[in-house]
Amino acid sequence: MDLTMILTFVAAILVLIGFIYSIFHLFEKSKPSVEYIVLLAILIAIAVVGRLIGMSLPSIQLASFIIIVVGIVYGGETGFLVGMFTAVVSDLFMGIGYWTFFQMLAWGLMGYSAGLFSSKLENIGIRVVFGFLWGYLYGWITDFCMIPYMSSVDLNGFIALYAAGIPVDTIHGLVNAVLLAVAFTWIRKIFLRNKVKYLPDKETAVEEN
Repeated sequence: MDLTMILTFVAAILVLIGFIYSIFHLFEKSKPSVEYIVLLAILIAIAVVGRLIGMSLPSIQLASFIIIVVGIVYGGETGFLVGMFTAVVSDLFMGIGYWTFFQMLAWGLMGYSAGLFSSKLENIGIRVVFGFLWGYLYGWITDFCMIPYMSSVDLNGFIALYAAGIPVDTIHGLVNAVLLAVAFTWIRKIFLRNKVKYLPDKETAVEEN
């Protein structure tokens, strides 16, 4: 249990550091406009609705698809913020707890990495593989919240934990892959229209570094 508390504390600190850095970087460097803040809130709301739609099926994470597209279109920093806040806001409906920290970290990194590799993700093959892999990466990060329920915190325990999550993580990855293959162009076009409409000045928009 001591190890569990230490891991939870470390994860919480890392998330908070990332959150504080992003917020301060956002306002100090990018000087976001009111339009950007409103657009950010709308993107978070869309991702939250995507998660709530599949709340009865843990493996169906429509929010992941939205967060990845946000990262690609608006940049890694925006993707990171949308991912983090999606976890917090949706957990207000689904139940908030220490596991929320791990969800914030997983979705935040998902959005950030989508922005980081946005140019490569224009290729449908790479995009599909990226989405599929994040089905597993999301599961591996959030599975840490199950440590308190493990009979023994050792290598065998972690192997059993991650093995048990393979079915859910696989479905999550497949849903990401399918949506990024068939719906990406449509959603990207909508997001790009709003980016051009509400963030015409690149100096006021949060851009990927």
